Amino acid sequence: MPRSRDSAPSAPDENAGLSKRERTKAALIRAAAELIGEHGYERTSMEAVAARAGMSRGAIYGNFASRDELFLAVAGHFWRPIAPAFPPDSSFAERMRILGAAVAREAAARRAVAVGAVSFQLYALTHPELQARLAAMNAAIYRAAAADLAASAAPDALPLPPETFVKVAHALIEGLMLTHFLTPELIDEQVIVSAFQALAGTAQSCDDVREEDEA
Repeated sequence: MPRSRDSAPSAPDENAGLSKRERTKAALIRAAAELIGEHGYERTSMEAVAARAGMSRGAIYGNFASRDELFLAVAGHFWRPIAPAFPPDSSFAERMRILGAAVAREAAARRAVAVGAVSFQLYALTHPELQARLAAMNAAIYRAAAADLAASAAPDALPLPPETFVKVAHALIEGLMLTHFLTPELIDEQVIVSAFQALAGTAQSCDDVREEDEA
């Protein structure tokens, strides 16, 4: 139906520029995320996802070979790695402060999907094949991140070898996210930033940070 002259303009199409296959996959990921939020991972079937997306059973299996593959795509879409842009000449300490601030922002933004994220972890704990795929994916991410860190930071600035540091940083991010979801009034932005400053040996107490902000 043509839009009348007085009607509001439509919102930008987030699928603009995507191929038909990419639009189909995006629709299936959105449908899966909705069902997971309503029923959890264990009770979300491929058939239910296809029905929610208004597609056939064949359409979903033509894009995702298994339920685990679909769930990994959902997790990857809504739980992307946090990788802020760093100024070219910034010190390692400054980069850790920037990373901490980015994690704090994402922790607040991702609270809306916290239940889905935690339920995915619980689901993975009981599915060894999915755990193996996650381990392989994370290993590839660690290798790339360690190579980037080694190329951009002076060795004497790092408290740990790059290969170890990126794993520690990932574990720290996951832990801070979870505790922020549970108790945001305790694990706030200043606490999260201070945790990353500690990795660079520049941590300040929360009271010191507050005093600087108020000065």
